[in-house]
Order: sequence, then structure tokens, then C-alpha cells
Amino acid sequence: MPSARPWSVLTVRGRGTALTGGLLVGAGVAWHYPLLGGLGGALLAVVVAEVVSVLVTGDARVHREVSPRVVVRQEPCTGTLRLTGRRRRGLVRFDAMDEVDGTLVPVDLPDQGPARTVEVSYPIPTPRRGLLPVGPVHLRRHGVAGMAATSTATGQVEQVRVLPRRIPLASMMPGHRRSPAGTDLSLEQGGTDLLGLHEYAMGDDLRRLHWATSARTGTLMVREDADPAVPQVRVLLDDRACGYHGPDGPEPLFEEAVELVAAVCRAAVERGLPLRFASLSGRHRVLVPGSPTRQPQREARDLDWMLAEIDLVDRTEARPDPAPADDVALVVTGAAADRHELALLLGDAATRVVAAVDPTPLVGAEQRSGVLVLRGAGSLSLAAAWDEAAAR
Repeated sequence: MPSARPWSVLTVRGRGTALTGGLLVGAGVAWHYPLLGGLGGALLAVVVAEVVSVLVTGDARVHREVSPRVVVRQEPCTGTLRLTGRRRRGLVRFDAMDEVDGTLVPVDLPDQGPARTVEVSYPIPTPRRGLLPVGPVHLRRHGVAGMAATSTATGQVEQVRVLPRRIPLASMMPGHRRSPAGTDLSLEQGGTDLLGLHEYAMGDDLRRLHWATSARTGTLMVREDADPAVPQVRVLLDDRACGYHGPDGPEPLFEEAVELVAAVCRAAVERGLPLRFASLSGRHRVLVPGSPTRQPQREARDLDWMLAEIDLVDRTEARPDPAPADDVALVVTGAAADRHELALLLGDAATRVVAAVDPTPLVGAEQRSGVLVLRGAGSLSLAAAWDEAAAR
């Protein structure tokens, strides 16, 4: 424990007791009352004993682990604290608190008895999306009478990545892939547009091996072709603060928008559909190739991690990707955004959807000039409206 000055470790109780003891000693000496002076001396002795005990360097050592390091908002995250050393030494006791996102979380240390090492697990709150700093651990030494106390911060600060809350979404919007001839007929065979390459995995079609890249890298690489029979999904997130107006500011409404975007993206990835994500500010773009085997993809994980950290910007103009020939195109925004302008960004997709987080009581779904407009107070109501529209 780092050294501290004696008067700095006194608590309010300790300062009051020391002042009272000093006055009693002074009064006893001045009025020749030995009993009064002895009582004051006893109080001062208790204060000095606790100060000395607290200032003496202890042998306590702390080690903390956090698991998991990537967690969904409001789902369990656990810290494990291992304290080595005697928690009770003379007049001194130990308490521990972990600092989570600037807030101290008490750690209930059990009575270790004769053991010198205790290990305790405790819940780490995940109240918000983003990178959550956990640590350092604050170890507090205090006297049994509460006259003196000191604390020190120990251990490293670890980052817990909190993903958006999981919103249930049962279905995807229907779409019709265009054939190379320009009609709306769906083709049964895969297309020839190369989206990317990935390393061969069990179950991949050997006929899709890309021999030139495989020979150059020494690793079997498989083509990822655009399949005209597989719906292409495009999701846009309005990350401009001007699009969200609410009584508590734009941030709470933006959180609801991020949760809906995460739900739609996850539904597309779980179905193995090709997915394009972009933010309207132009800061973020992620392409997740379709996966016929529905294997976990690095791009999908990168998208999850990016959605955990995305935030609002003060930019007013929209800078999305050029609109490709999608099947399903969705833009998620707030009630203050120009929905007609956003509808133009969806291009000529077969199914175009504008979802607006609107805190007003007017919610539901309606068709406007070939665009499905969904309104809801939050991600749950918008997801319900999405499922209802998809089932029609």
C-alpha cells in the first residue's frame, strides 16, 4: 500500500474523536480533573492506534479477471477477484470495490477464517453499449472503530466490449433477385459476380475453388459468388445527431436504432444472406459475404464489434455507399430525419423500408410511394412491425 500522511487517513469520525479527546485532555489539565484528562487521552490513544495500524504496509495482493470480454448489453458479465493476504490484521480490516465505467461496485468478500487467499465472483453491470472500462480495484483499509481509513487503486484497467441488446426478429423481408437479362425472374444457379474469397472449409463446393489464388498463397481458397437466387440485403444506419430529437436528447433514440440494425443484420447473417452495411455519415462500411453453410464469418464479428462502438456525429449531409441492385434495402433513422430523402438512398431495391424511431404515440406501418415506412417508439416495437410486414 502506498504511504499516506497521518492526518489524511483520519475519517470524519476520527477527526471528531481526536478533537474531543484533545479538548478533554486540555480541560482536565486546566481544571485539574485527572479523570477527564484520562478519558481524553484514551480517545486519542484509540485514534493514534488506528492511524498507525492503517498506515503500516500490509501484505494484501489483488488479482482480478473478467469473463467474458465480449458480452451483449444487460447479459451476465462476471468478475473474479482473488485476494491474497490477511484481511484482518490487528485493528485493520480490508474492503474491496471494483471500478466499472467510473462507478464503484462493492465486492462482498467472505470471511476467510484462517485462509490467506480468498476468491470471490461478482456481477459486473453492463448498462450501456460500447467499450466498458473495468478497473482498477480499490482496496480500502480501515480501522475497526472507523477512526482511520485509506484506499489504493491496484490492478489493470480491462476493456469489456458490450454489444447492442439482442432484439428478437423472426423473419426477413421478401425480395426478388434480378437475372442477368434484367428481368425479375429468380435464377436457380449461382451467379458469376465475384464478391470475395475465403479459405476452404469442410462442406465448401470444390467446384468453386479459385485455383490462381490457391496456387499463389499455398492455401485452398474458395470463390464467393453473388447468387441471383439469394436475396441481397443492404442496411443503412442514420448516425447523424440531427435525425434524432427526443425529450432526453438524441442518444436514447439512437440506441434503439442501433439495436434494430443489429437485429436485422444478425437475422441476415444467420440465414447466410449477403449483407452490406453502411452509416449515413460515411464513416463505416462493412460487407458480409453470403455463407451457404452459415458458418461463422469474421466480417459478421467485425460488424458486431463496430455496432458496439458506433456513435452519433454532428454531420448533416448523408454520404452512403452507391446504391447497388439490392433485394431488401433498409434505413433506420429518427423521427426528425427527412424520410423522402432517405427513401431515395435505397435505390431500386425490390423491397425498400424506412424504419423511424419515433417517441410519439403514432406507430405502425404504411406504404408511401413504394416504400414501407415503419414507426415505433423503440427497437422492440419496430421489430414487431417488421415481422408483421414480412409475414404479409
